[in-house]
Amino acid sequence: MTIRLRLTLWYTALLGATLILFSVAVYSAVTASLRMQIEENARGQARDIANIITQQIELDLVILGRNADAIFPAVDLFASSAGVQILNSQGNIVIRSANLGEFELPGYRQAMTRVVTGADDIAYLTPPDSATTFLVYSVPLVSADRILGAVQLIQPVNSVISAVNQVSRYLMLGTAVSLVLAAIIGAFLARRALAPIDTIANTADTITRTRDLGKRIQIADNASEVGRLGATFNAMLDRIQRLFMTQERLIGDVSHELRTPLTTIQGNVELLQRMAAAPVADASPRVQEYAELLGETLAEVQVETERMSTMVADLLLLAQADSGELQLQCAPVEVDTLLLDVYRQARRLAEHYKGPQGLDIRLGSEDQALVMGDRDKLRQVMLNLVENAVKYTPAGGTVTLGITHEDGWVKVVVQDTGIGIRPEQQTLIFDRFYRTDKARSREFGGSGLGLSIAQSIAQAHQGRITVESTLGAGSTFTLWLPDGVRG
Repeated sequence: MTIRLRLTLWYTALLGATLILFSVAVYSAVTASLRMQIEENARGQARDIANIITQQIELDLVILGRNADAIFPAVDLFASSAGVQILNSQGNIVIRSANLGEFELPGYRQAMTRVVTGADDIAYLTPPDSATTFLVYSVPLVSADRILGAVQLIQPVNSVISAVNQVSRYLMLGTAVSLVLAAIIGAFLARRALAPIDTIANTADTITRTRDLGKRIQIADNASEVGRLGATFNAMLDRIQRLFMTQERLIGDVSHELRTPLTTIQGNVELLQRMAAAPVADASPRVQEYAELLGETLAEVQVETERMSTMVADLLLLAQADSGELQLQCAPVEVDTLLLDVYRQARRLAEHYKGPQGLDIRLGSEDQALVMGDRDKLRQVMLNLVENAVKYTPAGGTVTLGITHEDGWVKVVVQDTGIGIRPEQQTLIFDRFYRTDKARSREFGGSGLGLSIAQSIAQAHQGRITVESTLGAGSTFTLWLPDGVRG
């Protein structure tokens, strides 16, 4: 999950939680306010009606005598939008307003449980098979400290419930719209805020792909945290570029400077070898012994000088590849023909390294293939891979060369039955001067630069080299090149 998406989700979730809490608070406040308002109105009306009826009852009792039964007056005068009914002390309806008709609410008698204690009772009742909810407010009728019954004010509250539901719908709709807008605006703001980071990432990726350390990050706002990060990144690139250029210049200069003295040393060694091999008249056995020893010493010097010359040439080639100055003479190359040339060279290498027993050098798949590239450089890559296979395959083993096509690529495969490579070493073998077996590399005169050079040349051809290996069972190196015109 990207940081941009994560920030948008967090921002939206935080705003959503805030809006939900706000909506719940508003809904609760509106509901409580409306409920309190209608209950206060009902309480006032019910108590006014109860006071008037109580006064009328007491007047009748004075006229008729205190021992007479109380006569409840008509309540139609008190009824308006709400209905009124009077209950006696047993909870039975004595008088009710005409607007109630035959309508009877279930559970209205339950109010008497609180009324007989002298307290008001509030209930919200919904009749069966009806969508209307009624507020039933009951107050006691008290005369001469005696509870005669109760006055019940019955008022429909559907309008209030509809208003509350409308408020709820508006809050939910507003919250949903706000969340959608917040997500869109949040994504836009996150994109703008993180755009400099994208610039840094894209610049770093471009530098990695093109190996151009001269590119720099362009961020207008240098005062922000991201701007300071970009400035720090640019300063780091400046330092890396200077160090890299210094290293390249050092390797190139040293390589150039060493080639002349090495060439001179080789020429002098060859001259000394010819002088040592010349017959000396009347030479004593001791002089002849010294001459033989000198010849052997010069031979060793020549081998090491040739090895050093090869290493210097390889270092110069790598320095050119690092600096982007590797010159490729690109032209159509018939890879199958080139592989046959390498195959013949592989047979000679096998005889040189493994002696008479040698190796079984085979040709596998031989598809015709044409690529654009430098024939000499590609030949060097294939020879490096083949020489590597020959060196690390025991005598009597097999080295197989082949060409196949796959998804727009030409695959040059070099497979051997050699000692194999450990899994943890397979990612390191293309590093410079890395050798899986240093003792055997010295024995064969290896410097650890062959595979690194091969990979650099392959990448200069927009290709790559991959390896698959099993320890003790052999390795398969594959050179991938962009496919040209197929033959």
